[in-house]
Amino acid sequence: MFNIREVGIVTLPENVIYANSMKTLYSLAVICLIFTSLSAQRTPKNGLDLKIRIDGVADTVLYLAHYYGDKQYVDDTARLGKSGWYQFQADTLLPGGMYIVAGQKKVRYFELLLDKEQQISVETRFDDIVGSMKVKGTKDNTLLYNYIQFLSSKQKEVNRWQKCIERNGKESDSAIRCEKLISNADSIVRGYISRFVEENKGTLVAAFVGAQSEPRIPEPPKKDDGTIDSLFAFNYYKSHYFDNMDLGDDRMVRTPLFHQKISQYFTKLVLQIPDSIEAEVNRLAPVVKKGRDTYRYFVWFLTNHTERSDIMGMDAAFVFMVDKFYANGDMDFWINKTVRENLVKKADKLRDILIGKTAPELLMLDTLMRPQSLHSLKAHYTILFFWDPECGHCRKEVPKVLELVHKMKPTYDIGVYAVCTDTNMREMKAYIKKNKMDFVNVNGPRAYTKFFKDLYDIYSTPVIYLLDEKKTILAKRLLSDQLEGFIERHARNEKHGLLEMDKEN
Repeated sequence: MFNIREVGIVTLPENVIYANSMKTLYSLAVICLIFTSLSAQRTPKNGLDLKIRIDGVADTVLYLAHYYGDKQYVDDTARLGKSGWYQFQADTLLPGGMYIVAGQKKVRYFELLLDKEQQISVETRFDDIVGSMKVKGTKDNTLLYNYIQFLSSKQKEVNRWQKCIERNGKESDSAIRCEKLISNADSIVRGYISRFVEENKGTLVAAFVGAQSEPRIPEPPKKDDGTIDSLFAFNYYKSHYFDNMDLGDDRMVRTPLFHQKISQYFTKLVLQIPDSIEAEVNRLAPVVKKGRDTYRYFVWFLTNHTERSDIMGMDAAFVFMVDKFYANGDMDFWINKTVRENLVKKADKLRDILIGKTAPELLMLDTLMRPQSLHSLKAHYTILFFWDPECGHCRKEVPKVLELVHKMKPTYDIGVYAVCTDTNMREMKAYIKKNKMDFVNVNGPRAYTKFFKDLYDIYSTPVIYLLDEKKTILAKRLLSDQLEGFIERHARNEKHGLLEMDKEN
């Protein structure tokens, strides 16, 4: 069913174009005031000259802001002149993209597309921003507002027909007729958009409108046995997701679209495991690298996404991002030396404790001051448990781990190497005795091996790693209530040879 939000300015925030909605600019109070010079082209005679008149507003100052990824930044301010016009001026062109005109009370009035033509005048009325919009000096914005006005008129028609359906009931003759009218309007709008993009190729507005077009999924082909591949629609949609968007066009970063498309793709369409993330990064990186800003944003987004992910094992993708884009100096054109060094240090700390790696050896003193080796603990499964007697969460986890081990040990041969992170041996011994912790109990600070916090990235407690009989890391940062199910699944897969199949594949 046709909806202006689906076929028009679909990826903008709700009512982004329409000032009548009184939507606020994303908290101007927290937006940095910056005077943009990124990629600016020196053209003193042909720089920015943006004149704006909005009848019916009382603001003495307007703000001009631009999108960058999922944020907005203020570029400049303009005061109301005696003639009733606001004027933004600069002796350089602003970088191409979508810009926001907002008022003093953080009211977003309208958007403009700025590209090569920046000698622009805009006149409109507050009570009908879109309908009364008159733009001179810019083909992009003349086309943009013609486009918006067309969609708006079609949406009003569709709204009337939808009300007709609600009023008469879905099974009525009137409703059936209105459904046909809506379907016809949908075809008209899609045809209009297709022609709009084709006839205006090369303009920013065509790139912007085209980038919003969703892939049209064809009828799935039948297999030899007559059945239909249930994954066809998803796979087709995913493989054609970026067909209508140039990922190397720097102008797109300064619209809401680039972030929304990249975020949707990597969080909803790509399987959230390191191998899948890495494969897609390798595939798309050469495309986004055509643009300096698209490349920078793409790398930043994926680094941030993999570093902050709550999904176990995603730290491998973070290490991959650091190795591929930072360690070799590829990102030095925009990040400072300290940031790069910190990213590399973090990746190096995680590198040896990724899932599938052999757990680093720990050699620590037990309660009798005897050295105990992690790798010498004989068990089919080893729970490596970092805890602190003063930690409230640990006090809840210790009894649960005890109960779990006593329950599962006879069947699954589970051992526990419990590392107390507190230096106080007296408190450690008292807690172990009180809670009957029949584990291999060692004191972390009293060690012959490297500092455990650095080896295992321990910055809080409790932390649980699960190792196999060869001390390979199977899982990390689990809670006790996740252990039982994980061990059972792993043992079942191991029994049926599924783990070896995964390794071969």
